[in-house]
Amino acid sequence: MPGLLIFLLILFPFHSFADHLDLLIYRAPDPLNWQSPGRLVRSMTKNLSTQVDGKDYPHPISHVNIRLQCGREKPVYRGMTSIKSNGAYLWDFLMKGVSLDTMLINQTGRSYTEQEILTWLKPLTEKGYVRQFRLILNSDQCARLRRYVDLYQSTGLINIYGGLRSDPLLGQGAGCSAFAASFLRVLNLDSTKLRQAWQRTLRIPLELLSVKHERARISFLGYLRGKDRPWASPQEPHIVLKFWDPEKMFHWVGGSYREWDVRDHNSPSKPLLPWSREVFENTVQYHFTNRRRLLTKEEVLNTSSKTCRNFQKCP
Repeated sequence: MPGLLIFLLILFPFHSFADHLDLLIYRAPDPLNWQSPGRLVRSMTKNLSTQVDGKDYPHPISHVNIRLQCGREKPVYRGMTSIKSNGAYLWDFLMKGVSLDTMLINQTGRSYTEQEILTWLKPLTEKGYVRQFRLILNSDQCARLRRYVDLYQSTGLINIYGGLRSDPLLGQGAGCSAFAASFLRVLNLDSTKLRQAWQRTLRIPLELLSVKHERARISFLGYLRGKDRPWASPQEPHIVLKFWDPEKMFHWVGGSYREWDVRDHNSPSKPLLPWSREVFENTVQYHFTNRRRLLTKEEVLNTSSKTCRNFQKCP
């Protein structure tokens, strides 16, 4: 019964028909171990076999979905995921030499459907796997987010499941947490304090990243067999990876439900897109076309040479 009450609270809390944005945050079955690259890989792999009620747990490395409710309109459910199968990932690990660099590579993506989200929401809520963060919005804020949902679909961003460095507001695609956080960013609500609470930073040694024509020193299978090394020191060649972490978001919420009334924050007046729609769509298409491939060393080291990435002037 307590689990059912929590689920009903998540579906129909106070302000049920007020304009609001919900972040539905799912923890991993067992916490990921971030102490070292090998521990991370092994804890992620262990979670892949977790089941709930006889079915594979849908979010073994944690996840975030969103629900947008504007007045009495039908709520909008979204949540980014990859359409890539586990077998396809295994092929990349075995044949293409992909290792930790899988965290940087864009994949073909899609959004979870409302039915998929609701099917899992109740049982996972009852077992304590889900926490909800609700933002109470004014009508202008909600309308802006509704336009953002439509743009995300119509520009093709919905087709890119981004690596952990991909920025959806720059047309690069997004993983589940970056997608959810982008709704706050569209409203200028991603404060420094919130970023510190929700983001994780890793120093990844360059030797652990496969690039075009050069394989990582430790393969994915090597980690599974017990090989490991520490994260990079500031003195050695490395990249800094900063990303939105669903597990940190989950623990920040604290209990099953947390609420933030942001109606007094002015809705931004700037356009949703950073450039013209044509340039933005061309940028999305560039990243979609270049998904799934190993990155070059230049791309790993320089997330962008922004002119190159954004305006398609790459060699």
